[in-house]
Amino acid sequence: MWPEVEAAKTDNRREIKLTGANVSKRIDANGGRLDEAIYKLTALNLLDVNDTSLQTISPQVKELRHLQSLLLFRNKITQIPATIGQLSELKVLDLSGNKICTLPDELTALRSLTTLNLSFNQLQTLDLSKLDQLSVCNLSGNELTEVPQFYTGQVHHLTDVNLEKNRIVSLPEVLTQQQILKVLNVADNKIEQVPKYLTKCIKLKEINLKGNPLKDKRLLKLVDQCRSKQVLDYVEKNGYQAPKESQVPSDTTQLDEQVADDTLHPESIEDMQLKIMVHKYTEQTLKASFSEEARTTRPYITLCIVRNYPITEMRKFLQMQNSLHDNECMRREVATIATHDLTKIKGMVRYHAAPPGDIQITALGSAAQGKVTAEKYFTDLEHQADQYRKEKKRNTYSGVYKFVSLLQGKELFAFLSDDEKVISLPPLTNCDETKIAATTTDMLLEVTSSVSHGSCVRIMNALLQQMLLLNVEVVSLTSAGNGQTTTKVGEKKKKSKSKVSEIQQDSSVRYNRSATLTVEQVQLFDSHGKLHSVFPGKGDIENDEARRILVEMVAV
Repeated sequence: MWPEVEAAKTDNRREIKLTGANVSKRIDANGGRLDEAIYKLTALNLLDVNDTSLQTISPQVKELRHLQSLLLFRNKITQIPATIGQLSELKVLDLSGNKICTLPDELTALRSLTTLNLSFNQLQTLDLSKLDQLSVCNLSGNELTEVPQFYTGQVHHLTDVNLEKNRIVSLPEVLTQQQILKVLNVADNKIEQVPKYLTKCIKLKEINLKGNPLKDKRLLKLVDQCRSKQVLDYVEKNGYQAPKESQVPSDTTQLDEQVADDTLHPESIEDMQLKIMVHKYTEQTLKASFSEEARTTRPYITLCIVRNYPITEMRKFLQMQNSLHDNECMRREVATIATHDLTKIKGMVRYHAAPPGDIQITALGSAAQGKVTAEKYFTDLEHQADQYRKEKKRNTYSGVYKFVSLLQGKELFAFLSDDEKVISLPPLTNCDETKIAATTTDMLLEVTSSVSHGSCVRIMNALLQQMLLLNVEVVSLTSAGNGQTTTKVGEKKKKSKSKVSEIQQDSSVRYNRSATLTVEQVQLFDSHGKLHSVFPGKGDIENDEARRILVEMVAV
């Protein structure tokens, strides 16, 4: 019997948590399975097995009849036994980050289920129409081509749906039956049109449509630049409607549209230009290295420098970074961003890994406490997370404490240091010594990931673009008579009698001023001192035609 199982049995514990390399060794020795004795602990209400080599869940899981939370994320599970449907008290099920292609029909018998996370599997179809208590559902990172069926009875519970990174092509009208739906994330799908009926979801406050090939160019701009309210207001007035009986347009209408197309010359209007200028590294540029331990612990990292960047509103800058962490970084599960004051970094930057007891850091916002080991910092955070969870009577972590699970059971922690101190402990915190301030102008940007190098590049691109656009307003240009007026996106516009004006409103995105972001390459060397890579290299940052952002690489 495994020690954790024996301890739970002896002490009559209600929770078991298994994670990390040591547990994986035991699972491998047991043919990819857990100790069967676990399924005899019928008093359990939480079973948490994450970041292991677990492949198979025994049908005996049905014996855990008092289980309320089953957390089996980031393992190697391919199938779920049908007997899972007998867990009548189960409220939280997390199977994210596995290799699941199909789910048993019996899953729909989980009538107490309120939170379901199936993200980053290989699901192609899904029917959740019988889960009448479901409130939060995360299906991101699968291969779905349609929005799944959700429960549509008289009593509504569904508030939060994440369908990001699938292959969904349309938003069905049945979604409007989810009367208390507040959050809908369908970013990075294949949606071309957003239907007007979507705004019948009267409680919908947050919608993410980024990364879709939207045909409505004005909507595309709003999605990239504006808040959900502005997007939903636009969809309510201009959203897609299926055509009624086909009508042949009058000759006059066709002529007016042709005249508008022929006479409109948006290039005659002065464009505000946005640029990202990439300066090649020099001998004086900051250099970075990585160790083999870092490569096996948290393998991927990109670094670059931003010069002469004015932080006009610190709160706005931090909100931007937090938004990227929540969305593009998938709440830090995909990657973590860190920003440092370059002037406070001494010497070369090194990316390596060590036992948490050997790492000393002054955590962000903890200058008074001074340096502590990463082990103590993590243990304190873990304790606070448990206290907060119990206080709120929850079965899972939330807020900043959610990141604790990303390091539980890890023998080595990845970290960045300069010649004097540890500057970053991803995915938890930066150091206090290099934190940015209102007076900061030169910054070292850092993105690390345990998922892929491509994730680092994508998120660094998003960070650079957001920094460039932070103090730039998006405007749409309209003409009134012989003059021109500009209207901020999201503001109500006066109706124009001119078709030329209406078409001109849908011209390419324009800004209220020009702006340039100066980025400097950083070289990354391996543990033997050999050049490994340079970021941003050729092709790492590309022109963004939709946002009218030009990228230029210049030698200093």
